[in-house]
Amino acid sequence: MPAFRPLTPGPQPLICWVERGAPLRGDGAAQREGRAPPITPAFVPSIIRPEYHELLMPCLLYCVTQQNPAVNVAEGVCDAAVRSREMLGVRLYWSSIDGPEVVMGDPESLKKAALQFHQVLREILAATTPIPFRFPTLLESEDVLEQHLAGEQELYRIALQRTADAVQYEVVGTWTAEEQADLATPVSGREYRKRRQEATVRIAAVESKLKSVTADSVREWRGRQERKTHRWFALVPRANRERFIAALRSAGSSEGIRLRLSGPWPPSEFVAPPGENG
Repeated sequence: MPAFRPLTPGPQPLICWVERGAPLRGDGAAQREGRAPPITPAFVPSIIRPEYHELLMPCLLYCVTQQNPAVNVAEGVCDAAVRSREMLGVRLYWSSIDGPEVVMGDPESLKKAALQFHQVLREILAATTPIPFRFPTLLESEDVLEQHLAGEQELYRIALQRTADAVQYEVVGTWTAEEQADLATPVSGREYRKRRQEATVRIAAVESKLKSVTADSVREWRGRQERKTHRWFALVPRANRERFIAALRSAGSSEGIRLRLSGPWPPSEFVAPPGENG
């Protein structure tokens, strides 16, 4: 197994268009393909009583965490104040955004907003474990925050218990033969099955080695196959981070595969119970 080199600053998150009311971890295909409509939050009257103005502004959600500690983050998306409140057994972080259809309505503004969103998550992750929402999840106003949380209350509670005081690392495996393969060229059914079997054996061998060398530092491993790569996700207790990275770097090499490590990240891949990640 080759030496691991943590990435700095790591892969940038996928930037999505609005998915109203979506709970967690979004990467909508319609948004990537440019078929989604522009952001259209609820209309906010221009003449309203000042004490109700912020209450009625659309809210952009960042994450939920355990109730304590409360993390102080000065600014978030669109340079808006980041607020938090305990409700329904968790702590919710959000910003009230004045006119999100304007400040996030073009690609450059949306990209900037996404970077600010993930900077907020990084600051929270430095102190506690966040379960992030899809970006951008917009609600009509603060009035509906608790209603939105109530629909997934049990999911948040169990996920926060499962990921408590832990972070996520990602290992991406790329096989040399797969990189060079011409996937556009048709192959026979027999050849396809042969390649699939060979890939399954390779993945199992690497996975076994990863789990073996990090057995004393990882709480849970999960994986996902993609077209030319395989991704492994490790849920690592904060106290074990240095031991985990040292174990990977000291592992022996494996022929024909290149492994890339990134993290730490919020534990998005561990929100669903085991076996329910699709």
